[in-house]
Amino acid sequence: MKKKPIIIIAFAALLIASCIKDYVGHGGDKIELTQDNYLYEGDLYRVYLDQEIAKLDVTIAALNDIIANNQADQTTLNDLKAAEEAKENFVSEITTIIDLGQVGRTIPRPRPPCPLPLSCDYSLFEYLLAPNNVEKLEILILNENGKTIGGGTIDDLGPLSGTGGMILFSKLKIDSYTDPISISVKVFDGNGILRSYLVESH
Repeated sequence: MKKKPIIIIAFAALLIASCIKDYVGHGGDKIELTQDNYLYEGDLYRVYLDQEIAKLDVTIAALNDIIANNQADQTTLNDLKAAEEAKENFVSEITTIIDLGQVGRTIPRPRPPCPLPLSCDYSLFEYLLAPNNVEKLEILILNENGKTIGGGTIDDLGPLSGTGGMILFSKLKIDSYTDPISISVKVFDGNGILRSYLVESH
């Protein structure tokens, strides 16, 4: 009769241990991040936005030159307004990107100018990080002719420990490519495509 309480206590302890393990994510989020072994989707998005802003700066400067030379018509003025509004939207969008330096966990930042397509050694990548509103990503590596030469769909994102649930992660393996590449990104949330963009090589 004395064995039954011991069995019950042991079973209860096992349940408590299992619950604790579940709470911290089955231990699967204990990963070591370095300057070289991860890619953060927020970084890619920032590179894309910076590229688009740079293009708009060129357009805005050209349109202002036309206006300064008294050669503008209503179309020129409309184009200038549209370009300035687009730039403002892109600049505003940058402020919505979660900064990895503010998530409560020390994450080594990639060596600059990574993650530009031609400045990273993709053979070293092991992990993909993404904001917590992302449910699925499609990351395709394209060669200079626009042909897909790597990447795929990632839909097994889980919370990264130490980030308060703000950052998710998944395994990522990308081969090393010697040709000029671009990266096509589609980000999905619960309602469908959240954003779609192309990070171009230089």
